[in-house]
Amino acid sequence: MRIRRSFLILIALPLIGGIVFGAYVLRWLSVLLLSVITLAYLFGEELRIAYPSMHRKEVGERKDEVERVTKIIEKAKESPVSRSILEEQIIEIYMTLSDNQAETYRKLHEEPNEAILLIRKEGNFLENLEKALNVVEVDIDEGGRG
Repeated sequence: MRIRRSFLILIALPLIGGIVFGAYVLRWLSVLLLSVITLAYLFGEELRIAYPSMHRKEVGERKDEVERVTKIIEKAKESPVSRSILEEQIIEIYMTLSDNQAETYRKLHEEPNEAILLIRKEGNFLENLEKALNVVEVDIDEGGRG
């Protein structure tokens, strides 16, 4: 019974409004009401759909980067090319710390610091990489520039 009564009330409101206010006023009230509903929909629902969360994308990019570096480290055990890629990554860290990045890049290629020498050193690569990263960490903590 409730559904029928509420349905009748919904039908009766525009009819009563048309009789009391006239058809012209009722049309303008309908236009205003539909405009408000459309604006609420556009700014409420549509914007959430149009702009997906950037957090998910960033997590995916970080995951891809970690996987890429992991593969490079695994290959660097035997491949000199992968070792040179890791060496360049360490140089980029020092370049980021430096005010003059071009000079730091050139200087580290001409006169490698302790971290780069450890990467180039023969022997157990993973131990050398760990020692090199410890040297980089100390340089970052001290604010060293390479």
